[in-house]
Amino acid sequence: MRKIHVKAALLGGIAIVAATGAPVMAQEAQGGAEVGAEEGGIVVTGIRASLESAAAQKKAAASVIDAVTAEDIGKFPTENVADASQRITGVQITRTRGAGTGVSIRGLPTDFTRVQLNGSTLSSASVDLRGGGAGGDISRAFDFRLLPTEFVSTLEVTKSQTADMQEGGLSGTINVKTVRPLELGKTMIVGSAFGVRNSNAGKISPRLSGLVSTTLLDGRLGVLVGGGYSRDRTETHAVNNVGWSTTPEATLGQDINGDGDRLDRFNIPSQIRTEIAREDRKRTVLTGIVEFEATDSLKLYAEGFYSRFDINVESLENLNIFTGARGGVFDPSSTKFLSIDGIDPRQLASGVPFVTSLGLTNTDVRANDRINDSIAQTYYGKVGGEFTGESWSANLSYAYSKSKQTGDNLNLAQIQRFDVTENCQPGQDICGIALTPASQARYLDPTQGTVASLNGAFGRKTRDQVQELKADLRREFEGSFLKRVSVGGVASWRKTYADATTLVVPAAALAGLAGLPAKTGGFGLGSFYQVVTAAKGEFLGTYNGTQPFPTTWLATDTAALLAAVPRDKLAAVPGAIQANPSSIVDVRERIMAGYIQADFASDDDRFSGNVGLRVVNTREIANGFAPNLSGLIIQVETGGTVTVPPAGAIAARNSYTNWLPSANFKFAPNDNWVFRAAFSRTMSRPSLTQISPSTTITGGGGNYTMTSGNPALEPFVSTNYDATVEWYPNRDTTLTVALFAKKLATLVRPTTDSVILQPTFFTASTNTSVTRDQVFQRTRPTNEKGVTLKGFELGFQQIFTFLPGPLANTGIQANYTYISNSDPQVLTAASKNNYNISGFYEDDLFALRASYTWRDKFVSLGLPGGYNGLGITTLPRGNLDVNLTVNVTEQVSLIAEATNVLDNVDKTRTTLGDLPADYFDVGRQILVGARFRF
Repeated sequence: MRKIHVKAALLGGIAIVAATGAPVMAQEAQGGAEVGAEEGGIVVTGIRASLESAAAQKKAAASVIDAVTAEDIGKFPTENVADASQRITGVQITRTRGAGTGVSIRGLPTDFTRVQLNGSTLSSASVDLRGGGAGGDISRAFDFRLLPTEFVSTLEVTKSQTADMQEGGLSGTINVKTVRPLELGKTMIVGSAFGVRNSNAGKISPRLSGLVSTTLLDGRLGVLVGGGYSRDRTETHAVNNVGWSTTPEATLGQDINGDGDRLDRFNIPSQIRTEIAREDRKRTVLTGIVEFEATDSLKLYAEGFYSRFDINVESLENLNIFTGARGGVFDPSSTKFLSIDGIDPRQLASGVPFVTSLGLTNTDVRANDRINDSIAQTYYGKVGGEFTGESWSANLSYAYSKSKQTGDNLNLAQIQRFDVTENCQPGQDICGIALTPASQARYLDPTQGTVASLNGAFGRKTRDQVQELKADLRREFEGSFLKRVSVGGVASWRKTYADATTLVVPAAALAGLAGLPAKTGGFGLGSFYQVVTAAKGEFLGTYNGTQPFPTTWLATDTAALLAAVPRDKLAAVPGAIQANPSSIVDVRERIMAGYIQADFASDDDRFSGNVGLRVVNTREIANGFAPNLSGLIIQVETGGTVTVPPAGAIAARNSYTNWLPSANFKFAPNDNWVFRAAFSRTMSRPSLTQISPSTTITGGGGNYTMTSGNPALEPFVSTNYDATVEWYPNRDTTLTVALFAKKLATLVRPTTDSVILQPTFFTASTNTSVTRDQVFQRTRPTNEKGVTLKGFELGFQQIFTFLPGPLANTGIQANYTYISNSDPQVLTAASKNNYNISGFYEDDLFALRASYTWRDKFVSLGLPGGYNGLGITTLPRGNLDVNLTVNVTEQVSLIAEATNVLDNVDKTRTTLGDLPADYFDVGRQILVGARFRF
């Protein structure tokens, strides 16, 4: 019902705006600017011209593509490149704390989307250190937050492969094209200054950019330089059920079901947390391009890009660890059990009841302050030349990209004991957390906490380097059906490394360094604590359900501790630095690819197309260390930090060759209709973490996992079929229908089993060790059966120039994508129904655009092994963005933009059982400022 209201409000708002617009001139001159007019080689643009340019690119293309173009130099339709891409049919985006970070095409994961900057690969070492392992999950996906939109001219999405395109985009390829000085053709200065405010954080931050472009030597030399600085301060409110732990009653020392013994096993929440994550993200960007037309046939160029990304995320988490409770069950009458069918028998949770409501005394509550502080830098440079003769043309380029990140993820951990009830019921948005009155009375008392340790990633380094050498040669043929033959190739070298350095400083050592007071059973917090509340408004103010949860808690103050104790003193504590060599990622990859492609067309160009073959050889070397599983040490008071000694070095090699044919056919019976058919075989490689021989062991509260890579993984290969019908009755109208099918031969799926090991459990406060049997759930990726996707896309674009008065300045852009797949509980990112509808009004004075995007539910952790065998499904979500531009003069505009206007949230539940898992409230974002162009 709410979705209907949203759409009605959106369309009604567009109609009201259109009806109250200013008078316009004759129909051909209507719209924001003189659409298509030439000024010194630059096409003056606006919303209307941007849409028309994208439609013209799609119509003229030799394959199935879609595009988003800048409305003007330095003015992309959105302030995030990923956000703009979701307006394209078949494209969905993923978000991290509200910002678009990845792009999925036609229901496949982001790792299957190849992203290029001006046709070249951009390295990326920016990883979320909160993800564990060697600096988090190192994927091949591109983080779109690195690239400011001010320097982007076109975002081009190719959905049907051609042989001359670089492989890696199994689902499609996104090429981000930046502004080129010779295309601008004259001297220009463009700049912008904005203030950005997140509604949850309540703070205003700057966003600045500038670009200067000029031509010299009678227009044969072009030089462009640009720079930008932005700061975003956001606050995310969350409630998460981290997972379910299959726990024997004997381990807890409790009779959960009240049958008089402690012989049963139950799945209980291992950890339910409330969290306020305060992110301070700073981005500095520099870019430059030099182009030189040495002759009428030869153009040389050099381009560079630098990005520095400073991220500080303070996660004020309130962990309720039920598997660490030391008391008994209070109010047994409120205990509830749930049986869930369909869990894979290899999972520990299979056949074991879930305790969906349980009250435990002396629950282990850890209200901590985890600080992810990292700096990521990316360097990119490219030189090349393009030769165009009468019959022959060629291009040669070399691109180098290097990224590095250094960061901490430190946490001053404390242990508190309260009587807590969890309530995780099917169909609910969150798991409830309730305290007894006695526990509530001492909940904010700082003397209740006992310091466990300072622990987490420490000075952790990630590096990624990519080199690409490309060459293409083309021969044109006049007067024949065969128009062009192209040959070429790419040689690529990639080196990726991530260490896994961890710091663990026990409470006794911290007491000496920071002056922590002694107390019964350990050391108190001293002055290193804080009362956590929402910065603006109420914590989780968007939640309108009935489940209870704390809105204020007393957490540690890690930042204050790190300010009081120098890093070198922390690192000097004996045994504090743990290298964890078995978790290191060290991968080298060499790719050699060659292709041949023939382009053809009839004499009247009504029928055209291309056929080709690309051959790719991939060689990988993955280095690491095997773990010594007989020497595991579990630090009990640090939340289960596991020390894994190495057993010996590993050097694994893998090599494979793939043949990738493609064919694209285009038939245009007249200027209004285009029919296409395409066939291709595409590939994507497993993530860099998946092919590493590293092993990461984590856990706590009786729930321990062992995750290993697999250097022998083969690539994903898909056979693809596309067909489209496109109607262009005039420059203001576009209607497209596309059918597609993808058959993936294999998917990388986690293979899970259980193994019993004998780790040593070490308690630092008492200096005691106990060795006992412990079940570890072991997961390793393997190539398993593939999946088939089928679907269709509808796209419609209409500028209402035929309407009277101000209505002639309005327009609409809408698309819908339907996706079905043969394994809906396994394949991630595949939303069945997706749509976007955008409406705009634009005249010489102002422009208003509103865009609503809706994405259906999709699997985010697949079965059989995801989330303890239950899987995770992200629930449907809508997003409304609004942009207003007021043209003060021809050179100066005032801009206001609001994203997530409806304050929608992200919610997930288990695929099996429909139990609540995650609830994220990222808030709204408002951007206000000015833009100038001279």
